[in-house]
Amino acid sequence: MSIKAVIFDLDGTIIDSEYYFVKRTLKFAEDHHFNMSHEDAISLVGLSYHDYLKNLSKVLNHDFMEIKKLFDKYKEIHPVPYGELINTDAYDLIKYLKNSSYRLALATSTYRNMLDVKLSSIGLIDFFEVEISGDMFEKAKPDPQIYIECVKRLALKPEECIAIEDSEVGIKSAHDAGLYVIARKNEHFDTNQSLADIIVDDLRKTIELFKEGEQN
Repeated sequence: MSIKAVIFDLDGTIIDSEYYFVKRTLKFAEDHHFNMSHEDAISLVGLSYHDYLKNLSKVLNHDFMEIKKLFDKYKEIHPVPYGELINTDAYDLIKYLKNSSYRLALATSTYRNMLDVKLSSIGLIDFFEVEISGDMFEKAKPDPQIYIECVKRLALKPEECIAIEDSEVGIKSAHDAGLYVIARKNEHFDTNQSLADIIVDDLRKTIELFKEGEQN
């Protein structure tokens, strides 16, 4: 069956934000005099914002609401420079797929109120037909619900879609929803990407795979 749609993760896949988030998490802990290891910060990668704060409060052994209050204020003072963090290989692949008439969608743990901010910053505000955000569901990645819903909104079957992910939780979410998964190799972390169907260090390398599929 031919591929009709490509569903992208955002953070870590299109935007190289996760390494930035790790560094910001460690700086937050340092500035507020909490003890935190680099490994603890890495363990928070790929989570929805609520799950991130929940796990951060556990790691720091501190009250959830107090951590939320502190971090909400901290991120307002230290906004993420999303425009400087775009992965150019992902951007080039998206432009190719758009020009080749593939349907494009997003399945991201990013909350809806931040999604347009990020997409505007990287020049992709009008590229995706369907945008599914993490705050739409009770269970975030690695639960497959976000991909199941995305495929449903595209009115397609899972085998007609490809997911492009980077994190272990995202890959598992797409895999368990029945999608073929392309993983962008994470150069910053030793991420378990074993459930992906293929792993590439540059998403532009997959363009030839799409071209081959178009000829079949």
